[in-house]
Amino acid sequence: MTSLPVIIIGVNPFALEVASIFQKNEVVIYGFLDDDPKKKDTQVGEIPVLGGTEDESYWGLIGKNCGVFVALENPTERKKMIEAIMEDRQVKPVNAIHPSAIIADVKNLAYGVYIGAGAIIQPEAKLADHCMIGAGVIVETGAQIEEYVQIGAGSVIGKECKLDTNCFIGIQSTLVGSIKIGKGATVGAGSVVIEPVPASKRVFGNPAKLL
Repeated sequence: MTSLPVIIIGVNPFALEVASIFQKNEVVIYGFLDDDPKKKDTQVGEIPVLGGTEDESYWGLIGKNCGVFVALENPTERKKMIEAIMEDRQVKPVNAIHPSAIIADVKNLAYGVYIGAGAIIQPEAKLADHCMIGAGVIVETGAQIEEYVQIGAGSVIGKECKLDTNCFIGIQSTLVGSIKIGKGATVGAGSVVIEPVPASKRVFGNPAKLL
């Protein structure tokens, strides 16, 4: 977690969850940036919407005077914004980790990671940049989570499981054992996955089957 003040990009329910985490960790929030002009100069709770990402007076603070977290809900837009920040500001987004999360090896976390309330990250599990780990998720020992993976609330990621880039795991899903979920694959909510899932494929059910 950062010791610098933070700007949050995006105004939406996910951004409010991120803001709550920073507040619980006593991190100062400068405000939100959102490119919807109707949101400029409004407030979300006590936090102001400063303007859009094109406003250099705020964009220019990132990396110099404050950290940033990208809380856009659309995965494509989120990735595009993160890449723009890293290229233009030469900085990676900070982590947003709920204080009730239990993390065995903090050194195995990367950058721009979101970890919700009550999540458990067990020993030797590794999370790459920009993962989103929902509330109550259990990532078991030795699991490998690659960049931009999203794991829905209440899911269990089995021991030594491997989730490739851009995977989406729906809420309350269970991945059993050391299986691999391929790049860009989707696991539907409530599924129990006992076999590998190929890249870009979708599975659902108990046991999960290809759709």
